[in-house]
Amino acid sequence: MDISFLKSVSVEDVGSVVVVVTTKDGASSVVDRVKSLIDPGCVDAAFAAMTDFKYGSVEGLTSVSTGVKRELLVVSSGDQALFSRASFEKLGGRIFDSISAKDAKVTILNTVESAALPEAAAYIASGISLKSWTFDKYKAVKSDQKVSSIMCETAYVDENTKVMSRLDAIRDGAFTVRSMATEPANVMTPDQVVEEARKLKSLGVEITVLDRRNMESFGMNALLGVGQGSAQSSYTVVMEYKGSKDAPIALVGKGLTFDSGGICVKPSNKMGEMKEDMTGAAVVIGTIEAIASQKLKTHVVGCIGVVENMISGHAQRPGDVVTSMSGKTIEVDNTDAEGRLVLADVLWYACEEYKPEIMIDVATLTGAIQVALGHEFAGLFTNSDELAETITRAADVVGEKVWRFPLHPSYEDDIKSDIADVKNVGSGRGAGSITAAMFLKKFICDNVQWAHIDIAAVSSDSKGRALSQKGATGFGVRLLEEVIRSRYVN
Repeated sequence: MDISFLKSVSVEDVGSVVVVVTTKDGASSVVDRVKSLIDPGCVDAAFAAMTDFKYGSVEGLTSVSTGVKRELLVVSSGDQALFSRASFEKLGGRIFDSISAKDAKVTILNTVESAALPEAAAYIASGISLKSWTFDKYKAVKSDQKVSSIMCETAYVDENTKVMSRLDAIRDGAFTVRSMATEPANVMTPDQVVEEARKLKSLGVEITVLDRRNMESFGMNALLGVGQGSAQSSYTVVMEYKGSKDAPIALVGKGLTFDSGGICVKPSNKMGEMKEDMTGAAVVIGTIEAIASQKLKTHVVGCIGVVENMISGHAQRPGDVVTSMSGKTIEVDNTDAEGRLVLADVLWYACEEYKPEIMIDVATLTGAIQVALGHEFAGLFTNSDELAETITRAADVVGEKVWRFPLHPSYEDDIKSDIADVKNVGSGRGAGSITAAMFLKKFICDNVQWAHIDIAAVSSDSKGRALSQKGATGFGVRLLEEVIRSRYVN
């Protein structure tokens, strides 16, 4: 999709779809401009029909003038007090949903840009681009959803062009996540995840792959125990981007390429969705892609545990005890609580080997988070109020919402084991996401600001979201890029 910004769009350049983004007060100022580009009668009719200017309202009409067919969309941006990157990107997604023309060339005019938000056009274009992603790799009949180009008229060409370059890099990272999470598990195997990470070498990222022998030497038995029932190999993959000489920010991701539940087998209904249990690892890959492609002046280390949890005669059993890399012993009370076992070793490895100042892990960790928050928020758990504020503020900027949960010592009793240092599930049905986070907290080195983001309820959606189609959302890349850029980029 080609995106460009111009001071003034000529009649000859007007696309097959003309989008006017406006407030109620700003509508009158743009009518004459639109009439100079397309059929005036259509313009008058469209604006007359736009009686409700609440955010996201759309009125569309088709114009046929001198043999040229165009579609005019009048879109309300709502109350100016609510203008933001998030609101305009979501408006772009709404616009994409309203475009009916195939192979559309889109022209965007708006009355909402100002010195306070000169990048409005870029945010709208970004939303259209994000929403346009589809996955039809295995279909004989390909998707006909396609916008060939977006041309935006704006008084702030340089500002929008610069911001769009950044947004394109972030979008590509999010698309990497969507693609990886959508591929079937027989394609996106642990070996293939490793190959996806290796693609970052072209962006100057150093890649280190730990295989079974390497992980055994580090004592990463919690991770290895999860993968021992599978014919697939297990890995820890490290991606280091050295854009500065500062202490690194560590990003850690859960990479279960398929999760059968192990001997504590999952119900067959929707088990196929467990191919998406590697989304946390994909988010780490996508975020580093976004950061490295922009050449940001920061130091980021991504560590992902890549494993398949399967059933076989070699599979881990409920009641087994493993010794983690940290030296803590773990009673495996439930083999379907495997992601935290993988993360336990990868978190400790990242702490010990890279001495990060801040560490954030991302994982599709618990079904309980959906019960608590539905599909609107990711769960946030952290030992640092400062880091919580940074992440929450970034979430508000990009519209990938988080909600903070407690990490209170009173939950410690739920994960006490009678025969080991800790067990991998809580003793009851309640607070499943909290007890999972409490387990992870035991594998964080002292003096490290740490946050755990449980994306199990937001990594995929059955109906489609504001900026994504049905399926994988790519949630996390936009959030983490904003966290790193807003606080840690020199």
